[in-house]
Amino acid sequence: MTFPSPVSRASTLLELLEERASRHGEQRLFSFLEDSEGDSSELSYAGLWRRARGLGALLQQEVPAGERAVLLYPPGLDYVTGFFGCLASGVVAVPAYPPDPSRLERTLPR
Repeated sequence: MTFPSPVSRASTLLELLEERASRHGEQRLFSFLEDSEGDSSELSYAGLWRRARGLGALLQQEVPAGERAVLLYPPGLDYVTGFFGCLASGVVAVPAYPPDPSRLERTLPR
């Protein structure tokens, strides 16, 4: 297994992802263990770069740069993609936990 070189010319996380995507392509970047049974999902450098650019393009059509977007994803690869999509579009990511459906009655205003 090879590890990415710590030396980079990138000055932002997005530039670093682009650089690593071109260098490492489909090499696994993230693995997310879905459950105790060992089911997992994976995302490569290039896969995250493609997804982030695609989501970033959609966000640019709907949300002005500098505005905020609340990320209400459960832990997982979609959360990572959402964060990098915000970076790609210039939208400020605001991470938050999604509401717990079992507690909605107690937490929602009446």
